[in-house]
Amino acid sequence: MTAVTALSIDMSLPAQPTLATVFDVSSETAQLTLSVFLVAFAAAQLVTGYLSDAIGRRPVLVFGLVLYAASGLACALSPSIEVLLACRVVQGFGAAAGPVVARAMVRDTQPAREAARLLSTMLAALAIAPMIAPQLGSWLLELFDWHAIFFALAIGGVILVTLAALLLPETHPPDRRLRGGLVGLARGFREFFNTPGTRLPVFVTCATFAGQFAYIGDSPFVLIDGFGVSPRAYAYYFGGTALALMLGAFAGRAMLRAGRSPRALLRVGTSLLLAGGILVVAGTRGGFGLPGFFIPMLVYFLGVGLTTPSATALAMDPVPHLAGTASAAVGSLQMTAGAIAGYLTTKIGGSSPLVFSDVVIAMAIAAFVLAFAATTRAASTRTSPPPG
Repeated sequence: MTAVTALSIDMSLPAQPTLATVFDVSSETAQLTLSVFLVAFAAAQLVTGYLSDAIGRRPVLVFGLVLYAASGLACALSPSIEVLLACRVVQGFGAAAGPVVARAMVRDTQPAREAARLLSTMLAALAIAPMIAPQLGSWLLELFDWHAIFFALAIGGVILVTLAALLLPETHPPDRRLRGGLVGLARGFREFFNTPGTRLPVFVTCATFAGQFAYIGDSPFVLIDGFGVSPRAYAYYFGGTALALMLGAFAGRAMLRAGRSPRALLRVGTSLLLAGGILVVAGTRGGFGLPGFFIPMLVYFLGVGLTTPSATALAMDPVPHLAGTASAAVGSLQMTAGAIAGYLTTKIGGSSPLVFSDVVIAMAIAAFVLAFAATTRAASTRTSPPPG
């Protein structure tokens, strides 16, 4: 379920230049097929999370996946870029149920450290999707055309909804569910953001994902148009960064199992983000070509794998009774930051790696500063003497 978003985005990456050509639009307009999906995905999470707190995890999940499968078919049959964009919006609405409910189910059943460990495992599994999705997308593009990519996503949705309906139990019993309609929705989000310890970890995930999605959104144009990489080879480069993400998640899981705290991982992970950001600026401006762009991004994605699960677990830990709402808030803000970063990086920078590197270093610095502020504040709270 957590791979739904990655599959929906990454399978279509090799087709971005093709979509621009077929529909006779600019590269930034073609990139909107990624951004509008993410914006819809982010907005839908706000409602999806609350609904899963109010009526249970399973019905929300099943309905969302049915909508996802149906809209995937509509995307494949789109006759124009305008229709495709509209269908991608609906697909984003349906896709929101998968990761929101998955994170909420983890929080329903696990404390912070175990939640961070399981989220690391989920992120490692999620990283498999970017490793295979661009390759699968490029094969479908070569063997058929861009329509086949969205047909494949529709089939994947049918498989997921079948498995979810048959195999997943309900983890949010009726006695723990929220009441209150729209008022309850607003109250839940207000409580989440007003609870100490939630905001800074959320902002860490936003900055981290903004740098990550700047790469996801702009890398087809930087690598294919800028560095002259073929669509088939692009899939391997993209798979390399996904592998780095998976290794970072596995490393975080091992560190948590060895007794390291999520806060310690937050510092290590954001330090790697900062190192990757510095290296990509040096590499792209120092004339090191493709290696100067790609190798630093491997470092950055190692940091993403360490940072994201722990930051998410720390943000959700103070509000166990609002697991769905908390999951929605984290995911929505994260995806909004990513959609904005991806679109603006492509629109302003196009195939140039220089603007891209500026975005990555800015987001890395932001994540690093926010993470150290969050962990320092938490440490001072634990060690300060009681009043009086």
